[in-house]
Amino acid sequence: MFYNLRCKSHFIHSFKSAILFEVFVLLLKLLNQEYIMKNFILSVVTFTLTLTTSSAQLLGGIENILLTSTEDARILAEGYTAPIGKTLTYALNSGWATSAKTHKKLGFGLTIGAAIPFVPDADQVFTPTGLTSLNVPSGSLPTVFGEGGDQELNFAFSESVSGNEIDYAGKLSFPGGLKDELPFGTLPAPIIQASVGAVFDTDVLVRFVPTIDIEGSSFKLFGFGLKHNIMQYFGPLDKLPLNVSVLAAMSKASLEYDFSDSTFGGNSDNRNMTFEADTFTIQALASIDLPVVSVFGALGYNSGNSQFDVSGDYSIDYELGSNSYRRVFKDPISFESDATGVMGIIGARLNLLFMKIYTNYTIQEYNTLNFGISFNFR
Repeated sequence: MFYNLRCKSHFIHSFKSAILFEVFVLLLKLLNQEYIMKNFILSVVTFTLTLTTSSAQLLGGIENILLTSTEDARILAEGYTAPIGKTLTYALNSGWATSAKTHKKLGFGLTIGAAIPFVPDADQVFTPTGLTSLNVPSGSLPTVFGEGGDQELNFAFSESVSGNEIDYAGKLSFPGGLKDELPFGTLPAPIIQASVGAVFDTDVLVRFVPTIDIEGSSFKLFGFGLKHNIMQYFGPLDKLPLNVSVLAAMSKASLEYDFSDSTFGGNSDNRNMTFEADTFTIQALASIDLPVVSVFGALGYNSGNSQFDVSGDYSIDYELGSNSYRRVFKDPISFESDATGVMGIIGARLNLLFMKIYTNYTIQEYNTLNFGISFNFR
């Protein structure tokens, strides 16, 4: 009897010790999560500020191309800025999921992260074709993500003004790229995404970055998506830690640069350069979701359309010999570009209670790194 009581007492003591140990470990995890959360959110805020600060100077100097003919200015603007549309497209189409698993009904998740699309070497330079008024001695010029260093270009063209043919000639300074001034030599995109479990094992996904204004530039983002878990259609297999789902999402981002304060082109207060991107992605997802870690993969297709506009009123003066001429125009440049292609994703996620830390890598024309932190309930 004494032996049984002693064993029972020992068992109770061991049980209490185990409970205390588990509580201690849980507290440590919570403290660590709070520390990680604070530091990660601080990193994301810093990253966002870096993004907006970079975008504030992203298109600085490009207005000089307006000195040449309108058509050649469009060619130069399109070549110089083309990679911006692709970085936005590939960044916005990535990071929509960190697992194929969906929430239970009315479950909720919040993701804070960043997408870093890497610009390939081929898109760090461009060779302008069809120029009629410009001489490019080197044959190629840097894109906005190319090497730095302005280049001086000679221009000469004719234009009819009030029935008279005017010959314009001079030099313009073509801006170098910002490869060495931007983080990772590219344009990162912040990601703030909420997900809610709806009916039929489907998550509703919403991305939103409110307008961020800094140093004469602004950035904003909105996106919407659906993720549907199809393991429910495979009977008892849905009890496995394997999840398979399909996802479709679309987003829209706008990057605007205000250079009304610039002394170039007069003193109009309505001069802007605007980049807008509309993107769409469809993906097949699979993940193995264990209590501590999830391993994730996907295959899909991306598409995106971007619009670049130089808007406002401009007046440029030319001194030609003893004569002075002024060119006046409104909304001089506008063009569209597209980016499409297949993609593959590999990634992993560390599951710490309701907090998840994830990273994944998207293989596509502009390979993209995503990382972040998410909070999931149910």
